[in-house]
Amino acid sequence: MYRINEIFHSVQGEGSYLGCPATFVRLSGCNLNCHWCDTDHSEKEFLTAEEIADRVEYEKVIITGGEPTIYNLEPLLLELKKRGKKTMLETNGTNPTDDIRHLFDWIVCSPKPETNWAINERCLFDELKYVVDGNFDPEIHIPKGIKEKYKDRIWLQPESSNFNLRSKEAFYFAMKDPSLRVGLQLHKIINVR
Repeated sequence: MYRINEIFHSVQGEGSYLGCPATFVRLSGCNLNCHWCDTDHSEKEFLTAEEIADRVEYEKVIITGGEPTIYNLEPLLLELKKRGKKTMLETNGTNPTDDIRHLFDWIVCSPKPETNWAINERCLFDELKYVVDGNFDPEIHIPKGIKEKYKDRIWLQPESSNFNLRSKEAFYFAMKDPSLRVGLQLHKIINVR
């Protein structure tokens, strides 16, 4: 059983799959407590992998949270793959993903500067997404080796509670370092779920 916060259908608002229709499966619970988090972590219902898959409408399925890797994701991923779905993960990178990497088509990691997150050989990500808040500095928070490894796949996501100021900061960071990209949460800009 999985604790589900919500399952909904929309477009991917961030990263390399920006604008693609997808079903979002938001699992409840997280192992961090970020001050700018905009997610309600209270579970709404408990569902099996099969019940979740029955509600998926689109080919692309984004497993998000909270933090999905606090769950045993393999049964859910196997069920989705059996039904021909493309699976994507949004994670904070605090838990290794090596044992389930082969079941995901795409993994986005949003590392938090105050944590010891697991970018190493055991965590194979496709792109990184950093939240630009008042404390973020790419020179401090993105090691040179990570910039080289994930060149052109590092997104700077403005903190949504102070969007205008933080988007300008993300813009200036990217202008100084062209290996970084600015991400703007399309779904919030066009006001869709």
